[in-house]
Amino acid sequence: MNARASKSSKEFELGGIVPWGRRLSEYQAFFALDELASGAPILDAGGGPSSFAAEAHKAGVRVVAADPIYALRGDGIRHRFEVTAEAMRTGMRRAAYRFNWSHYGSEEAVHKLRREALELFLEDFEDGKAEGRYVPASLPSLPFENGSFRLALVSHLLFLYGDDLDFGFHLASIRELLRVASEVRVFPLVNLDGLPSSHLPGIVQALRAEGAAAELIDVPFEFQKGATRMLRVRCV
Repeated sequence: MNARASKSSKEFELGGIVPWGRRLSEYQAFFALDELASGAPILDAGGGPSSFAAEAHKAGVRVVAADPIYALRGDGIRHRFEVTAEAMRTGMRRAAYRFNWSHYGSEEAVHKLRREALELFLEDFEDGKAEGRYVPASLPSLPFENGSFRLALVSHLLFLYGDDLDFGFHLASIRELLRVASEVRVFPLVNLDGLPSSHLPGIVQALRAEGAAAELIDVPFEFQKGATRMLRVRCV
């Protein structure tokens, strides 16, 4: 392990995968979504307390979010968020040099946006869960029929948590997402230390060997320095 990796590995002490939600506008930047056209629904896999599904619902677009945290009640999710927020804010301050602040401006602004996402999510959560828009489920096994979605999105889960989720989990998860969706997009492709994921080259190679079209696509967003591409996978 090099000196930089040794230092950065101590900057985010999260204790595993944590709930830290994003807004619809961020999803549009992460995944190069120019517009959210109506039609077959979109899957937000590992959505956590993101407000993407809630904001899309208000815009008349059906998004189904799947995450094991949805087995909790809203107050339980809020508690998990509060614990996460403290650790995330500490980590962002320690690792400020590893971020491009041009989009958000400051750590305080990031925290404000995450809290906005949480509140929008919680406002929608109980009704949305009753309507089947929030499904307690986790990769790599999803309770959806083949081809249920036109697009599956994975924000800040695969590759980011490469130390917690091994290569086999990543490959099985993307295979499962391709089962339920025509196209899969994953962002970012770096780990929590801001380094390119060690899983990515092998995942791309394996998917291409299985006949899928796997591409690295530039996106109009950068927060973690160097995290400027998403993985797009389609069956051909």
